[in-house]
Amino acid sequence: MRLTELINPQAVNTRLRARTKRDAIAELVELLESAHGIDSQGEILDRVLRREAMMSTGIGNGVAIPHGKAKLVDRMVAACGVSTEGIEFESADGEAARLFILLVAPESGGALHVKVLANISRLLKEESVRQSLREAPNAEAFVAALRAAEAVHIP
Repeated sequence: MRLTELINPQAVNTRLRARTKRDAIAELVELLESAHGIDSQGEILDRVLRREAMMSTGIGNGVAIPHGKAKLVDRMVAACGVSTEGIEFESADGEAARLFILLVAPESGGALHVKVLANISRLLKEESVRQSLREAPNAEAFVAALRAAEAVHIP
């Protein structure tokens, strides 16, 4: 499954306001819930923050992929954001995160969740892909750049 199947332009913010890790996650969760018509009453935020407390999802190269599972979600959904300033995310390489992919899956969605994470990691290891996403001027351009990158890098 491709990331473009899990987002829509309403689930993308190319100018995140957050300056801290917690605020970035909260802003992405709010974006995700709004874009996908979900009202988790705090469950998604709680689950993602708990997952993050166990181990940082800052994977390096300026990328963070916060994620979690929630009871109130019936399908995997995602939201994406870009921080022009960068946000300290306790990444393995010490770099601030600038590109964020929030993934939320149903509690029963184990194998698919792992496959999507693997596809995203494969895609975002390419500097040219990261750069095109960071430089997208708006949500529509972000989704178009993502779709083009997936066509090349995801079988």
